[in-house]
Amino acid sequence: MRIAIINETHTAGATRCARDLQRGHEALGHQTRYYPPSQDFTQSDLLRDLATFKPDVVHLHSFYGHFEYSLIATISKLYPTCFTPHDPRPIGTMEPICWECDKATTCFSCPMVSPRRRRSVVLNQFYRQRLMKRRVHRACSADLMLSFPSQWIAMRFNQTELRRFESVVVPNGIDSEVFHLKDDARNILGWAENEPVVLYSAHSHALGVGNPRKGLAHLAEAFVEKVLPRFGSATLKVIGEGLVPNHPRIHGLGFVQHELLPLYYSAADIFACPTLADNLPYTVLEAMSCGKPVVASRVGGIPEQVENEVTGILCEKANAGEIGSAICRLIADPQMAREMGLRGRKRIEQEFSMDRFVRRYESLYQRLAANVAISAS
Repeated sequence: MRIAIINETHTAGATRCARDLQRGHEALGHQTRYYPPSQDFTQSDLLRDLATFKPDVVHLHSFYGHFEYSLIATISKLYPTCFTPHDPRPIGTMEPICWECDKATTCFSCPMVSPRRRRSVVLNQFYRQRLMKRRVHRACSADLMLSFPSQWIAMRFNQTELRRFESVVVPNGIDSEVFHLKDDARNILGWAENEPVVLYSAHSHALGVGNPRKGLAHLAEAFVEKVLPRFGSATLKVIGEGLVPNHPRIHGLGFVQHELLPLYYSAADIFACPTLADNLPYTVLEAMSCGKPVVASRVGGIPEQVENEVTGILCEKANAGEIGSAICRLIADPQMAREMGLRGRKRIEQEFSMDRFVRRYESLYQRLAANVAISAS
């Protein structure tokens, strides 16, 4: 089978997912092409290359970060097409409020603009953008299929005009042979053995640029005001975030190579994901695969990853008190923390394995291609 995978050039979770699918299906013997091959690759270049490649299936990820949004309508009329939204941009923006906003049907009463502008087609830019996307959705082939990484984001999109398309939920997968508990990790990294370590990891574009949606500020508040008064030797280690709070017990580790991440997860006691809005973050899967208990916000698809009080502890978003209390509980009870970590690892193997992830998409692609073949006959 010939599979075209189209994504944006931004190197975050959707790109990770797209690359995993590319590698996984190549390993199964399918011929795949990943787009765009470079930053300067245009939409015209894409359409010409697809015409030569003649894919059996086109899988659109967060392509709208690189190509025009109208591409989804063009592609769906030319090829069997699967569309996987990893964020709310097809019905809003990346602003935290858009992830759960009940105005996303039209954005006409968008809470991000002043009351005067909300009722103005001319002044409300969010309504204009949403109107454009609704037109694009109406122009898509009826055979377009939507796939979602979580039940949560599927529910969000199925409350809009996109409900007319068939949809499935296929959770992201993680390679548990790569992400597993590494022996002697602390010694290798030079971390003190007797210091409780809370780990945080998030993607950032550049040094000195933070990502407020990921909630590091709330985690830092919880750590300084709740954790350190009880456990003064604890440290909060921050991977990837470009803007790290200035505190002697909060250590910015900067960018860490992907192949080294399991070592850092293994060396930590607890993984914290205080995000204000998210879908199905890879960092949570990585930490669980490395056998670590997770303290995370009860938002988006995270409750589908973390079983509260079983594989970790879920907290209200932006609630530093709850986050701090959860971390303190796990530090104070290492046995409970270890048991949660072991159950998390087992959950990864059963529900979020890479093989399960790739095989489910293979079946989906085969069904898409078969449906079009039947329609053409």
